Amino acid sequence: MTHSETNPTMKPYLTILLVALLGITTIPTHAYLKVETIPLPEGTPPEIGGLTFDPDGKLYVATRRNDIFVATPNADPNAFEWNLFASGFHNGLGIEAPAPGHIVVSQMAELTEAIDTDGDGSADTYNNLNNEIGLSGNYHETNGLCSDGDGGYYIAAGTASHNGPTFWKTHGKYSKIGRRGRNYSAVQWKGWVMHFKDGKLTPFASGFRMHNGILRDSKGRLWCGDNQGDFRATSPLYLVEKGNFYGHPSSLVWDKNSPKGKDPLHTPQKKLDQMRTHATVLMPYAEMNRSCAEPAEIPAAFGVFPGQLIIADNNDTRITRIMLDEVGGKLQGSCTHFINGSGLRTGNNRLEWSPDGKQLYVGQTVRGWGKPSEGIQRLSFGGKTPFDVDKLKLTKTGFELTTTLPVANLDKAEISINSFHYQDSHRYGGGQLDKKNIPVTKTTNSGAKTFTIDLESLQAGKVYHIAIKNLKAKDGSKLHNENFYYTANRLH
Repeated sequence: MTHSETNPTMKPYLTILLVALLGITTIPTHAYLKVETIPLPEGTPPEIGGLTFDPDGKLYVATRRNDIFVATPNADPNAFEWNLFASGFHNGLGIEAPAPGHIVVSQMAELTEAIDTDGDGSADTYNNLNNEIGLSGNYHETNGLCSDGDGGYYIAAGTASHNGPTFWKTHGKYSKIGRRGRNYSAVQWKGWVMHFKDGKLTPFASGFRMHNGILRDSKGRLWCGDNQGDFRATSPLYLVEKGNFYGHPSSLVWDKNSPKGKDPLHTPQKKLDQMRTHATVLMPYAEMNRSCAEPAEIPAAFGVFPGQLIIADNNDTRITRIMLDEVGGKLQGSCTHFINGSGLRTGNNRLEWSPDGKQLYVGQTVRGWGKPSEGIQRLSFGGKTPFDVDKLKLTKTGFELTTTLPVANLDKAEISINSFHYQDSHRYGGGQLDKKNIPVTKTTNSGAKTFTIDLESLQAGKVYHIAIKNLKAKDGSKLHNENFYYTANRLH
């Protein structure tokens, strides 16, 4: 399962419907991005759990139903020649290819490798690498996967949902206490990030609800999103560090340092707030990201926003862009849209860059909670740089913004800023609390592409919504995104 158990009303997307009816696979969009739809073999349920490229540039696709397909990418989205590489997987939701013809899959029951030893294009050897992460039978449990860069893997094991059953017989250690709650950890290591190497599985970090996807970036940093829900007021992006707790209590039933026999759901919220590591960036649920899936890092070869993070929204037609900022030696930052609509479907579950870094493959599935929302789409840079905010940094008096193109009319722009905060609790989700308008005292051009916004006041622990209207570039371009949200965990 790739989203929390809500079932929101899905909006009709007329352009996408027309595309489906006419069989068009390249969707018209603005000059910034081109969106193409790549069909899978006829008769294949196109519910995508994982995407990866091997060192030879072949694309492997894990479908939720049990199959792994492989193809050499083609410039024509209709000309992919798919072959069945492996089969028999239980909801494979993470996949890596350490060598040609060799894949590692995090399916629900175990971490499995499949190898083509005779070179015929299909796997003939399957090995169980580890099955210490439990399996309750609940549909909501997920196992995301990424390489650790040193021959091992990180696994993001999601919790179960009260909307689905637990089997009478479970795999791995079972906790009666852990079975309680809206999102629960009835079997070992659900709600954790684990590290696997040389046959050994070790706990790495806890406190997750539904971290559907995991990324190790080019600097060796580990990232997970999470889904808004119980103990998650909105969608967060976390920098994952060893030994940290990230706020959702159900996983604590498997923490060796927690009191035995104590129900973690009875931990007071004040205590949880003291224990938890705050999100690096908070993404407003309705405005930015309803259901975080896999994060990815934009390669330098793509053309715009190199080195920035993006994170898929499994429940809407958008991908969120993250602009990191270091304050007091710690990372925090802001979010806006990487793409919002423009031919992108819902169900955005997995992100994988082509080996040359010029195309982003998006694997989609929402298990029928929105259509059209299953399959593979491919995004490529359209060649025209959008006029957008490229960097957003906190200053001692407000914010400094750097744009992609020179600014023409800062004096005529309308800039408004609000602050608010969220409070995680046992309740499902949460609103923007203590919302206030923060007066802008001055705006100043400090360079052709840089300007500052000074505010009447700043406060740590707040999210700042920066709304900018009527700002234009010197070439006449309008601002591509007008709304930005900065998470100010700390101040200068």
